[in-house]
Amino acid sequence: MVLAIFSAAASLSIASSAAGTENGLITYPVGVNTVLDGVLPPPGATQFYNYSQYYVSNKFADAHGNNLIPGFRVTYFVDAPRVVHTWSPTLGPFALSSGAVIPIFYLQTRAGAAEGRRTAFGDAILQPILLDYVNGTHTFFAYLASDIGLPTGSYAANRATNTGLNTFAWMPSLSVTWFVHQKWELSGTALVELNSPNHATNYHSGAVATLDFLVGYQVAQNTQLGLQGYLLKQFTDDTSDGRAVPGGFRAQAVGVGPQVRYNWAPASGIVFKYTREFAVRNRSEGNVFWLELSFPVGS
Repeated sequence: MVLAIFSAAASLSIASSAAGTENGLITYPVGVNTVLDGVLPPPGATQFYNYSQYYVSNKFADAHGNNLIPGFRVTYFVDAPRVVHTWSPTLGPFALSSGAVIPIFYLQTRAGAAEGRRTAFGDAILQPILLDYVNGTHTFFAYLASDIGLPTGSYAANRATNTGLNTFAWMPSLSVTWFVHQKWELSGTALVELNSPNHATNYHSGAVATLDFLVGYQVAQNTQLGLQGYLLKQFTDDTSDGRAVPGGFRAQAVGVGPQVRYNWAPASGIVFKYTREFAVRNRSEGNVFWLELSFPVGS
């Protein structure tokens, strides 16, 4: 089972003098890909995934980690179904897969006196080509992806709360799972996100690199405990009307926390995890709770 969500993050429009990286948000939900990252369905198989996330934050960190916006609070619940199919035939250890995900958000925001809430679709993400690899001993799995985020989520430039970012995104990534021992799993996903400008605001978010990771240990036949987390670093400046935003408004964050995975069948399982964010700059800082499950569909 691979639990690799590609849902759109919620969009919060904040009236402040430093609303960079469109408020620190990206399309990729950083930290989600911490379960058998490199494993995809076998050739000819289709897998269903569902990812539920609850996020709460009472702080929007500035460039020094201080709270930028008095009275700030954002909470959201997102449910994101995903389907991935691996095509036949294969070419030796290589195969091709395709997938898609369409998230649904319930979002509440507050920034000073401005408040809002919205339930709507988020930005869909297409995975047209996933190039899979597995070694002969089935101890190393990997795939290359070139995902595309579409501006299908609810968005209005003059609205306080949006569930879409109003941008296209290109997200090349490499996902890997290595069973270093019968009981030990190392997994990770390295991704870069490049976004188009938001033409409603003439704002262009800078490029962001992320790394999701897991160190997992099999404590029982069907149960794994792990330490998971993520790193996020923006490496180019935001621009507004073609000019760099003062200071660049480059986002960064680190998250870490425990994870529990239970498999009731070889290709079916459920995951619970919690991530605490820290070392956050130019984006919201909070707590993330995940419930993820997956199982095969069809014959």
